Amino acid sequence: MPQNQNRMQVKFLGETFTVKGAATKEEIKKTSDYLNEQLEYLHKRCPMLTQKNLAILTAFNLADELLRVKRDYEELVAILDKQ
Repeated sequence: MPQNQNRMQVKFLGETFTVKGAATKEEIKKTSDYLNEQLEYLHKRCPMLTQKNLAILTAFNLADELLRVKRDYEELVAILDKQ
């Protein structure tokens, strides 16, 4: 494993996963906590979803959130470029 990679175990939907990457352990924890918050939020709203459907709909919601943030970022960059 390259020296700049961290490895950490995280739990999603009751399953343990090993995550490794260049992010710090604090960043990995923050990301996994955020994902778990999103999974729990959707599970509370739709408790009848299977784990697979819960994961897919959570991924869809996160992708939508990412695209909205990217769009907002691009709009801000365009405004700053005009100044």
